[in-house]
Amino acid sequence: MPMFTLLADPAAYRPCTQNMLEDVEFRTYWLEHFVEHFEIMAKLALLVYGPSAAPDISAARDDLAAEMAALAAQPDRYGELDLQMLGVVRQNCLSRNNIPDPFLLTKQRENNAMLPLYPRVVAEIDAYTDAVQALRVLIEGAFAGNIFDLGATATTKLYTLESPDFFLVRSTLDGKRPWLVDQLDAFSHRLLQGPTYRKALLFVDNAGSDFILGMMPLARFLARRGTQVCILANESASLNDMTIAETRELLPRIAKLDPVLQQLLDSGRITAESSGGATPLIDLRCVSQACNHQAADADLLIFEGMGRALESNFNAAFKVDTVKLCMIKEEIIAKRHNGKVFDVVLRYDPAPRISA
Repeated sequence: MPMFTLLADPAAYRPCTQNMLEDVEFRTYWLEHFVEHFEIMAKLALLVYGPSAAPDISAARDDLAAEMAALAAQPDRYGELDLQMLGVVRQNCLSRNNIPDPFLLTKQRENNAMLPLYPRVVAEIDAYTDAVQALRVLIEGAFAGNIFDLGATATTKLYTLESPDFFLVRSTLDGKRPWLVDQLDAFSHRLLQGPTYRKALLFVDNAGSDFILGMMPLARFLARRGTQVCILANESASLNDMTIAETRELLPRIAKLDPVLQQLLDSGRITAESSGGATPLIDLRCVSQACNHQAADADLLIFEGMGRALESNFNAAFKVDTVKLCMIKEEIIAKRHNGKVFDVVLRYDPAPRISA
């Protein structure tokens, strides 16, 4: 798989902000987390694959525990060690034990639960006459939707078996700024007063409220303003993240509720492709050919979710304007950014100026 063509400095690029070979506290925290978190995955896998899968689930549990113990004893056994690598190791344990997608039914449950709420969200956005206010509410909606994250400690406990209240979560944000990282004003000025972006690539995160009520209204807003939007989802399953197959299946269902979205899809103003990803983070050293094809004429990148926008790629530089947005749902991540759990982040980095 090729490297992402819009990286400003490919040779210097590293996906993750924390190096576990050097950061013992971070390494210890996450090695323990992955073992503990698997118990949730095991329960969900039993629902997806049935009682006959119990031996495979047990084997996957033992496999993962052995991998984490081996990494504790020899952190450099794979050369490098960070959250991206741990995600790969976990997914390999699941796949080789025949339980590749423990969250399948959970994703379907949440998509079905959030679909009826979508018309209310876009009707509210359409009612704004002030585009600045509309954009703020859209971003707050993206934050609120992102709370449905079943890989993080705080939210896994809350939402494994029940849905988040999107409107309640969004109401806790309602104009309360500044955020932990808050560069909305600069982005809003560029988006609403500058030249129309030609194409935006949206690297999306979780199913349910995150995708349907958070990112799809934002994609619709951009597309209605004349920007071509390409939604980039994982190639294969990882936690409760959207896959490209699920994205393509879900888009027509959302569009049935929204003639505007239907028109945007029919005209090709909004499309969807695989990013090539297979973990909750994204390593831009290896993306899909389709992702790079879409990047050829893109001038805006939006990385959404704690994994894609904060745990990886937060400090990465790109050739075009870039937005990184998420809600923080893990205590150690919050502390590393001098914040607290449920703080929100919007970082906006304009494209670097090219000297004459």
